[in-house]
Amino acid sequence: MSMSGPVRVAVVSPQEVVERGITSMLDDYPDRVAATALPSARSDTTGFDLIVYDTYGLFLDGERELAHLLHETDAKVLIYSRDLRPDLHAQAYALGARAWISMSADAAELVRSIERTAAGEPINEPPSDRQGAAAGLTVREIEVLKLITQGLPNQEIAKRLAMSGNTLKSHIRRAYRKIHVTTRSQAVSWAIAHGLTPPVEPPRISPAPKGPPPPRKEMEGSSA
Repeated sequence: MSMSGPVRVAVVSPQEVVERGITSMLDDYPDRVAATALPSARSDTTGFDLIVYDTYGLFLDGERELAHLLHETDAKVLIYSRDLRPDLHAQAYALGARAWISMSADAAELVRSIERTAAGEPINEPPSDRQGAAAGLTVREIEVLKLITQGLPNQEIAKRLAMSGNTLKSHIRRAYRKIHVTTRSQAVSWAIAHGLTPPVEPPRISPAPKGPPPPRKEMEGSSA
């Protein structure tokens, strides 16, 4: 990578044991990374090249903290993904995250991922592909489940995917068998739990209104 000196890394996690674990691993590579733990996602990130963000923060704090890091700071963001919470992985992906490292990765792999992300290289594995493939779903069945999760009726799904109603029903039946569900609501619950959710726009923070406040109306009977 073209960056001179070690990558300046900020670590953000709501759990101290995770935060200390990451920084401790990175301390073994002082010539490649310089890690600092931040108290929160809203801390000052000036001077950092990259932020390692623990997806558990999404569970505790909601989307605004990660959205802030992704869209309102200059640092790259590497998602520290928990394998047992694919729903959080999917949520981070929907917000715009495009670089990932599993919590099961060793220190050397973490450092390599940090360097690649800091250099602008996406480490991108859409959660829907990974989780869907694990269940044996085809690409088309994944697309169908995503649209079902959006609440779309079969007629609209068939139109979007340019297929007949009967073909769509065949895809739905096969997908249901593979994920062991029998109803639409069960399919939606399974899809959400396994990261098969459609992308959403990141939350936007409305700017404060500009310009002078409107003039106040004078009370009746007040003197000029």
